[in-house]
Amino acid sequence: MRAKDKFLEKINLLIFAFILGFSQNIYADNIYKKVLNYNNSLKNSSANFIQTNINYLQEGIIFFGDKRIKIIYTNPQKITIILSEKKGMYINHELKESEFFVTNKSYIKNFFDIFHKENYLQNMSIKNLDNELEFSEKTQLDQTFFNINLVYENDPIKLRRLEIMGDDEKIQMGFFNHKQESVFDKKFFSMIDPFLN
Repeated sequence: MRAKDKFLEKINLLIFAFILGFSQNIYADNIYKKVLNYNNSLKNSSANFIQTNINYLQEGIIFFGDKRIKIIYTNPQKITIILSEKKGMYINHELKESEFFVTNKSYIKNFFDIFHKENYLQNMSIKNLDNELEFSEKTQLDQTFFNINLVYENDPIKLRRLEIMGDDEKIQMGFFNHKQESVFDKKFFSMIDPFLN
């Protein structure tokens, strides 16, 4: 009789472990779907941000388009950055200078993958901490390792913080005042040099 009880106890533990593991997978899948749906809903939205780097602080607004992101720094100086998956444009309004650069060989590409590729989030490590979801990834670019963390408020899902940490670099952007915008005009994300005459 005791052997049978021990056998049943082991079976019950196995069933419990299976159900627990299965429910954790369903929970993780549900989180990924919620965040992916939220990322898709960011199109035609904006958020204010405060960015801290190692030596200084900047403020501005970020605009999420369908295939582009526009970042307007308003303080301490006006700078606009327009990003796509393959290229970007930097505009310094005070100096009336603009410069183009490649984004698909920088960590910017990772963000487009996070926001637009369904399976990409599932390859990142995830932590569920005190009403926050933190997605983390370690990537290497030109002999330098970067840790990228994307932090979402959990209920409701809302983008709150982006952290990029490398050997000589630490950038943190905190997002607030999220707004849904009307559909942006195509010119809003244009990468035509505004200072060309």
